Amino acid sequence: MIQDHLIEARGPLWQPLQKLFSKSKSLSALLGDVVFETPELQGQSSHSLFQWRVKRGLDSTHSLYVSLKLILDGYAGPEGRLRNYISFDLETAEQVRADLDACIAQLRHLKASMPSLM
Repeated sequence: MIQDHLIEARGPLWQPLQKLFSKSKSLSALLGDVVFETPELQGQSSHSLFQWRVKRGLDSTHSLYVSLKLILDGYAGPEGRLRNYISFDLETAEQVRADLDACIAQLRHLKASMPSLM
């Protein structure tokens, strides 16, 4: 993914790029640092995965996000729009909910320790 390649390339050129990318909310969230993540869960396909993450935006002090890392089971678009799907059994769905709750708790903790985010 583009994010993985840019993170690996963080060197002397990263500072100016970080400043530029931090102006975009979507790029700031996409390329920011992961500060908490749940274990990856697999869907029905062997290549699919689902993982909740808490990320700090590229501005590093002002933006925190709950993020979803997702590789889908497949996609179908009979309605004319591309739609992506991932399916879980009951046990995995319960783990997805528990992982999201853990990310929300972590985000609350981080926000409480950073008064400027309130």
